Amino acid sequence: MNTKFVNLTSSGAILGGEGVLAGMYVNSTSSGTVKLLQGDGSSYADSGDGKAIAGVITPAIGYHNLGNLHATPGIYCWCSGTIDVTFFTLEAA
Repeated sequence: MNTKFVNLTSSGAILGGEGVLAGMYVNSTSSGTVKLLQGDGSSYADSGDGKAIAGVITPAIGYHNLGNLHATPGIYCWCSGTIDVTFFTLEAA
């Protein structure tokens, strides 16, 4: 598996298909929140509709271990507020 990263400052896809979400590093935030959803987000509204992996998270600055979360349909991050976050994924070569 190869470690890759995706940096987001607004809502967007983390994984477009099957992979593992290892963790995230919050670079900066001012009351920013994230909500992780199953799928690539191609049919989600900005309200974060979709199959939630967890509720809304208000993370502190720094690294957060996400426990190597395996997702077959991909993972989408719905963001609100001001946040700059980098997600670390493991994907097949």
